[in-house]
Amino acid sequence: MVMAKNKVFIIIDGNSVLHRAFHALPMLTGVDGSHAGAVYGFTLALFRAVEDFRPDYIAACFDTKAPTFRHTEFKEYKAQRPETAKDLIPQFGKVRQLLADFKVAVFSQDGYEADDLIASVVRSAKSDPRSENTDFFVLTGDYDSLQLVDGRVKAYIINRGIKNAVLYDEVKVKEAFGVMPKQIPDMKALAGDSSDNIPGAPGIGPKGAVEILNNFASLEELYETAQKDPDGFCPVKSGNGKTKSILLDNKEKILQFKRLASMVDDAPVGDVFTECAFDDFAGERPAAALRELGFASLAKRLPQGKISRNGTLF
Repeated sequence: MVMAKNKVFIIIDGNSVLHRAFHALPMLTGVDGSHAGAVYGFTLALFRAVEDFRPDYIAACFDTKAPTFRHTEFKEYKAQRPETAKDLIPQFGKVRQLLADFKVAVFSQDGYEADDLIASVVRSAKSDPRSENTDFFVLTGDYDSLQLVDGRVKAYIINRGIKNAVLYDEVKVKEAFGVMPKQIPDMKALAGDSSDNIPGAPGIGPKGAVEILNNFASLEELYETAQKDPDGFCPVKSGNGKTKSILLDNKEKILQFKRLASMVDDAPVGDVFTECAFDDFAGERPAAALRELGFASLAKRLPQGKISRNGTLF
């Protein structure tokens, strides 16, 4: 008896992938002379993901300029990041139009980061009976998405380009970071996250955070234990009580940092299985749209067909 392959649902972190493409590729221009290198790189990443995973569903999620609760609650959140490069800004619109031509669903809502929309799409899909026997892959250059990884969700992280992308499952996350995926926000809260300008607990770096989270499943469990047994509470097996003092003295800030680092999944994304059904670049419009951008070579290599070129992934 031949077992049917699971359905595949890809969720793309649009902002992250486009930024990675912009910085990874040399300056390219389209037929109208405008910058298009990031669009080209984004399309390459999309094609590679489609070729590797042969998805039945695709969603692309983007930030908006509107602030989120993180910016309101913590003024320093991402405050260190430079402004988006002027040459990159127009390419967001081009990518979104190209995705429309590809009939790829796009999600973007004020008050939610792309990360939150990714989490919301995953949550909505997993709560649907149609998600049975469906695997989820998050395509991103942002390690925040690792917190979503579980038995059904994997993260496809772009490092120095799509050719060097790494597929993270639960085992890979644990091996790479020393904690389980669901503990990633706890780790960022303790060790800090320079990319989001989250300072973390003073004096506790990645190594200390891992040791603490190997003793406690979450920060909430840690503080519940401390409340029940203040004298006997010991966050780490080694040390002279300094770590304990840091954790207790900075409790409110540390829990706040975890909220900032945690994806929220309550965005109203609707019926994602219907919205995100992918028709494998069917019709003439996908190739025509690529040629209009000056990407004739990409138009010739549109991935089509439902057979993966990388059988080891399934």
